[in-house]
Amino acid sequence: MKVSLYTITLSGGYYRGDAVPLLDIFPKAKAWGYDGIELEGKRPHGSPLDLDGAARAAIRGAADDHGLELSCVAAYNDFSSPVEEHRENEMLMVRELIRLAADIGAPIVRVFAAWSGVTRRDGCITYDVARYQLEHRYPGTTALERWEYVRECLVEVSRMAQDYGVTLALQNHTPITSHWEHMLQFIEEANSPALKACLDAPLMQQHTDAYYREAIAATGDLLVHSHFGGRFERDDDGRIHQVGSRAHPAACDYPAFLKAAKEITGYDGHVGYELCSPVLIGHRHAGLGYALEQAELACAYMRQSMP
Repeated sequence: MKVSLYTITLSGGYYRGDAVPLLDIFPKAKAWGYDGIELEGKRPHGSPLDLDGAARAAIRGAADDHGLELSCVAAYNDFSSPVEEHRENEMLMVRELIRLAADIGAPIVRVFAAWSGVTRRDGCITYDVARYQLEHRYPGTTALERWEYVRECLVEVSRMAQDYGVTLALQNHTPITSHWEHMLQFIEEANSPALKACLDAPLMQQHTDAYYREAIAATGDLLVHSHFGGRFERDDDGRIHQVGSRAHPAACDYPAFLKAAKEITGYDGHVGYELCSPVLIGHRHAGLGYALEQAELACAYMRQSMP
């Protein structure tokens, strides 16, 4: 297995401070022991709006220069809107991210069924406003209708991905795909060889070895990508342990999840670290230094957790 650093971790907003410039992340990731980089498919690092041919070549060159793989491009799409133009715009963005992935040599584009987006207050990211809007903006839309909108979009973008030789990885992420079974149902219904699974342990409903094994066995060889999150500290003996927070209660048994993935599917792909919730210490945002420290500790923790 390999460990990749998801650039959202150092993008600014979840901590109080500036984003680390994309090309500056590569030497840091290498020094910390990562095998690859997962590129967030939005500003400040990975929006197709900002990346011309020269910028894409520079990303690929930075990966080559530092011996890092480009594991994935992560889309932030919402296919659940009843408004036709909204869904078309979302598919267009995913198509552009598929093209970006092909240009930089990333084999995977992570996709959502639905996504709220984020807003900012005083420069810091919050989910509160956008999540409420996603859940309440179209009260006349049924759950079945939203499911059908998502499925139709997945079918269409899967064809796009296949044309470019890129694999889409649908994540078991709320809303709509709030359970890993929902993720697998969408993959089955879309019926495309280009649509596979991004199964994340932190998003599961239970954190037991038996439950992990059930989900991984059901996913099987559809599993092509995964993420981990949380916050970490180093013990006096040098080992890293999880620290509980509101977003990550430290209940996730990563060693059990990774062992099951290896034993059941032979998984040898990337597990990407993401710091993707507001980093609050005493109800105040931590700074960039804390995010840098967490990125380093996360890689060390995952190394000691791998089978």
